[in-house]
Amino acid sequence: MNDFLATVKPTFAFLTQQADYELLHEEVADSFDNGMLIYQSAALRIAVIRDRGEVRCDARARGDYRDIDDEILRLLVDGARHYPRAASAADFRAATVAGFLRERLADIEQLFAPQALAATHVMADQLRHERGETLFGRKRKA
Repeated sequence: MNDFLATVKPTFAFLTQQADYELLHEEVADSFDNGMLIYQSAALRIAVIRDRGEVRCDARARGDYRDIDDEILRLLVDGARHYPRAASAADFRAATVAGFLRERLADIEQLFAPQALAATHVMADQLRHERGETLFGRKRKA
């Protein structure tokens, strides 16, 4: 039995109860323990996904099609200019992801503000590229 709605959804309830987000969509898979919640505010869309026990989130400006995953979001809100060469172990627990959103939601919303959106995506693309190089030894083609 999939416990997604009982264990993950309540962890993110602060988005609707305190942060003026609306829950647009919830989906629970029949297999494994997968599920998805999509929240939206006037400016931002946040997807919370659990896939085989790992919880993560993606954010995008409302009306945009470009998601930024929570690992890159953490780097952006911390002002990182480069992906760390020694990647730390990720924590995929719902409480950890929700805590990050709760503590840094205002900063995340600023990243997606219209005046910052283009620069946010340029920096996110750079960080994703560096992540690929760091984790998989990929080099960008010239």
